[in-house]
Amino acid sequence: MSKTSFHLENIFAVQCRLVGADYNSVDRTQEDWYLEYQWDEETEKQFEDWMVDYLHKLPQAQLELYNRKYMKKDECREAVQMFLLSYGWKTKTSWRTENV
Repeated sequence: MSKTSFHLENIFAVQCRLVGADYNSVDRTQEDWYLEYQWDEETEKQFEDWMVDYLHKLPQAQLELYNRKYMKKDECREAVQMFLLSYGWKTKTSWRTENV
């Protein structure tokens, strides 16, 4: 891991931990690597809140990921939502939404 990707790797490690995935065995060089695991909406929200706080409190993470030195909390939330759209695990659908 290069020094410049420390925060991205940390974020990814937390993302893996929340679904019980082995951080070292997920091959992110594969095109659809983020489709290998699923999380429920509650876990996704937990990760989102954690990552928003992580970015907001660590200007070094903002700089590494978004090349910015200061992001307001709302800007962090928007950035995390885009991250989740691109790299979040699949979301398990609940029984209610499957049968509607």
